[in-house]
Amino acid sequence: MDITYLIGGLGIVGSILAAICTAVVPLLILGGVGYYLYDRNKKSMAYRQSTQNWPNTTGTVLVSTTRSKTSGRSRTTYPVVVYQYTVDGKSFQCQTIKAGEQYLNVRLMGQVQETVNRYPIGSNVTVYYNPSNPAEAFLEK
Repeated sequence: MDITYLIGGLGIVGSILAAICTAVVPLLILGGVGYYLYDRNKKSMAYRQSTQNWPNTTGTVLVSTTRSKTSGRSRTTYPVVVYQYTVDGKSFQCQTIKAGEQYLNVRLMGQVQETVNRYPIGSNVTVYYNPSNPAEAFLEK
């Protein structure tokens, strides 16, 4: 080890700070990501719980397909299912598949196609809707 580097004092402090930053910064980032995912999951679960007693009606699938979105080198494929339903004589369209997916939505590639296959165009589906705001609906609890 070079003694002139150690005698300078600032070199030691700089080395210590660099070592701390090298260890602490990644932990802070991982902790932040972990907390974000935990919080989103908690909100998703709370939302799903709040929808357990929503009434349902019958709807019709209008669109059932997959779409892809590219961001940099990453490509995400997701299902798109648009359905129409009527509540108190008023017609609505929605595309939310699963309750709470606006908070946390993770699907594997095989699940995307399976989801689309479950909802063929023209099929009748059970639609769960918010009695206070019938435009808010979903297909799966």
